[in-house]
Amino acid sequence: MTAYTPLPPTRPALESIGFLLLEDFSLIALAGALEPLRLANQLSGRGLYRWRTLTLDGTPVRAANQMQVSPEGRLDDGAVPDVLILCGGDGPGTLSDPALLARLRSLAESGVHLGALGSASWPLAEAGLLQGYECSPAWSCRVDLRERFPGIALSPQPYVLDRDRYTAVGGSAALELMLQLIGRNQGPALLGAISETLTFGQLRSDPAPPRLTLRDALASAHPRLQEVIALMEANLEEPIDLDDLASFVELSRRQLERLFQKYLRCSPSRYYLKLRLLRARQLLRQTPLPVVQVALGCGFLSAQNFSKCYREHFGIAPSNERLDKPQRCQAAMH
Repeated sequence: MTAYTPLPPTRPALESIGFLLLEDFSLIALAGALEPLRLANQLSGRGLYRWRTLTLDGTPVRAANQMQVSPEGRLDDGAVPDVLILCGGDGPGTLSDPALLARLRSLAESGVHLGALGSASWPLAEAGLLQGYECSPAWSCRVDLRERFPGIALSPQPYVLDRDRYTAVGGSAALELMLQLIGRNQGPALLGAISETLTFGQLRSDPAPPRLTLRDALASAHPRLQEVIALMEANLEEPIDLDDLASFVELSRRQLERLFQKYLRCSPSRYYLKLRLLRARQLLRQTPLPVVQVALGCGFLSAQNFSKCYREHFGIAPSNERLDKPQRCQAAMH
């Protein structure tokens, strides 16, 4: 691993971060956002960041995978963070509590930077705090956001840092968003060290990919297929029904199936399953999340079904993924 030599931050430090957990928030997105902060402190040898999980009233909240999560505080407890990230899920936006909207406006006026994961972009938009900003919300609320808030520029990228607003579609995009925020404030040396630790290699310095990806290659061949793959990648925790995927890009289900067979030589459902399993392997290797949470976070209804699919695809049980390489090879032979 490359040694990290601390450099002066490129911007004023944003040291304290609050994560406001909304009902049905994505636990995987939250974990992805927290891990880079932990690594920033560990690799720098300094307490660069402090964070707390919050709810509106300080009581436990239910995540999208039905787990009850107890926060470390409530939103209006007097401790004002430098950054407040609202954590939502993959579902459509719903009307927000007026008290929440008022508090968000107050925080923005006091200079707090605001962000949102997944559908949590909706309350920021309702509060008028995304007007004139570029935003990357959950795919499920894009149509409604575009119709109701025409002053918001919806980005096709999975995450966006626009001045003092930070948004991501959720899932792994939350991790990339936080990495870029750290890089923007602490400089490229720490960003590179964290990225290497996460086995991401040299992370791109902006959301535009530096190399030709599958979606890029498909863009010229068939843009709608590219859009469907982007939707799949952004919705691994709660997979979108194939009929809905097709309707999102104005195709019939049969047309979508033909496109996948023509360009990818597999069905849409098979390709979607592969994406979920690849994400699960990444989480197993890079986070301490229990197998059951990884399963739920990647759209599997039970650990048993997840283990069966995982073994069929990779030839090894999920529980063996965290062994070192020789042990994994030995486990795969049994």
